[in-house]
Amino acid sequence: MPVHTFDEWAGERATALPLSTLSNACVGIEAAHYLTRLLNTPPTKEPLVSALGGVPLGLKRLIERDLEVMEGLRIKPLFVFSGMEYPVMEKPTEELREAARINAEAWGLYNQHKAVQAVETFGRSGAIKPERLTRFLQKILYDNKVEFLVAPYSSWAQLAYIERNPRQFVDAIMGSSELFLFDVDKLITRIDFETSQFFWLSKRDCQVGLGNISSDMFIDVCLLAGCSILPTFPPLENPTLYQNPVTIRDTTSMLLTLGRSVTAVCTHYQDEPQVQQSNYLDRYRRARLAVKHHVVINEDGRTEPLDVEHAPSDVHEFMGQRLPEELYFYLSRGVIGPRVLNWLASGELYEYPPLEEGESGDYQSFVRTQLDGYRVPALALLSQPLQRFYQRKEVVMRFWFSKDVEKTLGFKDLVPSSRDLISFWNVRETMFRERAGKIHNQPGTLTFAVRGLADSEFAAQTLIKKDPSKPLKSQDEIICNTLWRFLQMRGYVDEDHQLTHWGRALRASLAYLEANDNLEEPVFLAIELLRLGLLNAENTSTTAGAPFRGSDRDKASCLLISRVACVGKLRHKPIGFTGPLSRNLLAFHSYVDIIRESNRDLIEMVLANMLLNGDAHRDRGDWMELGLGLPFITQNDCALSICVKSYLDELAAQPDPKDAKYHALALSNGPEEWFSHCVNVAGDLKIAFRLWDAVLRGVKAAGKEIPQAEHWVEVDKWLSERRL
Repeated sequence: MPVHTFDEWAGERATALPLSTLSNACVGIEAAHYLTRLLNTPPTKEPLVSALGGVPLGLKRLIERDLEVMEGLRIKPLFVFSGMEYPVMEKPTEELREAARINAEAWGLYNQHKAVQAVETFGRSGAIKPERLTRFLQKILYDNKVEFLVAPYSSWAQLAYIERNPRQFVDAIMGSSELFLFDVDKLITRIDFETSQFFWLSKRDCQVGLGNISSDMFIDVCLLAGCSILPTFPPLENPTLYQNPVTIRDTTSMLLTLGRSVTAVCTHYQDEPQVQQSNYLDRYRRARLAVKHHVVINEDGRTEPLDVEHAPSDVHEFMGQRLPEELYFYLSRGVIGPRVLNWLASGELYEYPPLEEGESGDYQSFVRTQLDGYRVPALALLSQPLQRFYQRKEVVMRFWFSKDVEKTLGFKDLVPSSRDLISFWNVRETMFRERAGKIHNQPGTLTFAVRGLADSEFAAQTLIKKDPSKPLKSQDEIICNTLWRFLQMRGYVDEDHQLTHWGRALRASLAYLEANDNLEEPVFLAIELLRLGLLNAENTSTTAGAPFRGSDRDKASCLLISRVACVGKLRHKPIGFTGPLSRNLLAFHSYVDIIRESNRDLIEMVLANMLLNGDAHRDRGDWMELGLGLPFITQNDCALSICVKSYLDELAAQPDPKDAKYHALALSNGPEEWFSHCVNVAGDLKIAFRLWDAVLRGVKAAGKEIPQAEHWVEVDKWLSERRL
């Protein structure tokens, strides 16, 4: 979030230069700022991402285009991502609530068949935040051999440190106006790759433009105006005191006329209720300290405050509890993400609303009660190798739907401990390579990890006690053992390393797939949904967009098949989505998204635990490969499920849905016409049905574990008469 009202004022002061001016230069780029511009600025903005979930469909192509332009001009980019949250940060709670409200308004317009207004309203919501796309961008950067770094906390402080370092790691930096808080002299605010120009600002010019104020006062103006670490000073938002819209000049004028210090300003307005309630002066002081003593990774790889020689002893009061250096290193290299680290350090886990708004009582109950199986083990694995303070800590869950609802996650008394459960996975490459050759699966995949254990003799041989003198070394060894440990944590493998009942169900589904199906993760997520009792034909949602044609049996069958397709992905041209929408299926996709995210959190902590305990060799150079080599990196959207529903609904309107000639007619009159930018509608429907076949095999193998197993068989018979 930029400094409030600053960009509007500073825009006319920016200087434009040819992009070629940066040839042979290294440019530090704030990753979140770069993504924000792509997400929210035409022509790259895709408004329907808020209605579909997932990643903007043309984003990958746009990023690769930008990287190609920079490579052609010999510009070396260094992308810097923000890491952990810190106490003075403003939580995006209200912002996300407003985004959910705007999305709900857009759905209302869509249901009234006001398509143009609905699309415009979806585009206003800004519900997709750049932080959700961190792994997506990191994967693209890695594939294109572009360097990136994850800061321990704020990317602004890290970029400022890199830019000011005497060793001149970068020649210029690009990012949001909040970088000026960290005493940056010059800042590239944006790069226009279409016109091959970039725009930059000088802090000194801004100071002169605001009345030749000092550097310290300029920082105070930016803080009072409102930014990511301090809300706007309440009187500035009071229309009886200041005419709206308030500008950055108004903020400067207030500071100059009321004593030239924030303390004086707060004293002047000390009787204002909002100033008192927000404890604004204390929050300002903490924000100021967080700027001055922000924690970064220095040139030697150590994590320390910017002004380390003058840093106070209570840095944790405004930066949060310090974690071991080793964890900051893994974070910086993209081995793990910051989510679980945030929970443990802060003692708080805040659940934000999904894209669909999350007003359903079923969904609220789900996030409140059924995610412990992911969160508690993840926290236990992270805390186990750390000092006792973290091992005994509790984490409080809070939710968007009620300020009064809280839940405490305790993990100190798990018996047996998460670590003890998985400590006997130390399988060497020589052992699993032989097994991989027999079953013709690639090591390092979920399919190999599950199918490899189908041989009970091999599974028994994998019970191997750790040899401290011979830690796991190769990339495949680490990833394979991480996957096996993860599967045991999720209950697919027992303590004897044999497949459990659910493990055999998962094996049945994965064994059906061909190597080029690319359905491994979707199948796994579908089995997870089954285990949680979510993958069924019960339409408890009151939102529009459910199957609506044919008999009750037709609608129930269509809904179940569409929900299975919700874990898959429609192959789409790199352009914004056009086609029908479904709030009903987006609501179901909320479950898919949070389960994918929770699995990613857990598997990252399995890897972190392995590394922190010395189970794996740590003198290595393939850190990014380890992080990016694990599954559940990128979220999907619900477009494939909408496509499946559209086909089956259209087929229900035909004279004889079982007649093959009407299958082709339903395809051409429905999905092929509506999903005009889909690469291959018929092919994607066949992939969705193949995904159904794989999941069905898991259902049959699970047997009595699934109360509605017979219904699945009936739906399969129904579908067999309607396939392309």
